[in-house]
Amino acid sequence: LAADGWTVFAGVRRPEDGDRLRSAVAGDVRPLTLDVCDAAQVDAAVAEVAAATGGRLDGLVNNAGIALGGPVEVLPDEDWRRVFDGNRFGVLAVTRAAFPLVAASGGRFVLVGSIAGRTSAPGMAAYSASKHALEAVAESMRHELSRTPMRVALVEPGEVQSAIWDKAEAEVDRLDAMLVGAPRGRYGWLLPVTRAFVAEGRRIGVPADAVAVRVAHALTAARPRARYLVGPATRSTALVCALPAAVRDRAVGFQVRRWERAGRAPRGR
Repeated sequence: LAADGWTVFAGVRRPEDGDRLRSAVAGDVRPLTLDVCDAAQVDAAVAEVAAATGGRLDGLVNNAGIALGGPVEVLPDEDWRRVFDGNRFGVLAVTRAAFPLVAASGGRFVLVGSIAGRTSAPGMAAYSASKHALEAVAESMRHELSRTPMRVALVEPGEVQSAIWDKAEAEVDRLDAMLVGAPRGRYGWLLPVTRAFVAEGRRIGVPADAVAVRVAHALTAARPRARYLVGPATRSTALVCALPAAVRDRAVGFQVRRWERAGRAPRGR
């Protein structure tokens, strides 16, 4: 977007990330220190944008998110809250704070969800639930704003090449530590499944630019789509989600067993 002449206000968690972004990206990129779960930072970021633009914003892209895994029985309440704070309440906080700026320009809202918002794998209930919630937010907003110039799009990526896979590897160790006593007998099979899922995601993930292209289309097209699937596996997953529950469950079970076999295979095979 910056290369195409946009002024981009880019949220970063740390000042050094902003410095790196400035040096890596051509065009007018202005980093903002922004933790979407910090109300004071959200207000300060929106105020900075308003002052720089005269109170107008052509588009808002909600891309921040967090993924924590674990079975429903054992995933702590604080982890559920942390996931929803980032993936749902953080999105709402930024969207509502920036709403007057987007409304002033008749602009657009782009919410980056996930294909996990359509289906939920074992051990991913918290993440998928938060993305299901984001789908509902996007759909309601799309209807609510249908009589205005504003438009709303939901981007649903599958696996993407990013640092999330490094964090996911640490999540396997955390999951291992959660499974104490009886839960290990019930859910121990999730460890090889998760290891294989992470390894596969790292291998087949699409470049982040593939997501950025869809975001740019949602912001610039005369008729933006309501939903954008990103990644080779997302279309087949979307088709599976339309099947009867029994067939869908068999498809998910087949995938899980494939990951389990791969996760139990000796390293190097």
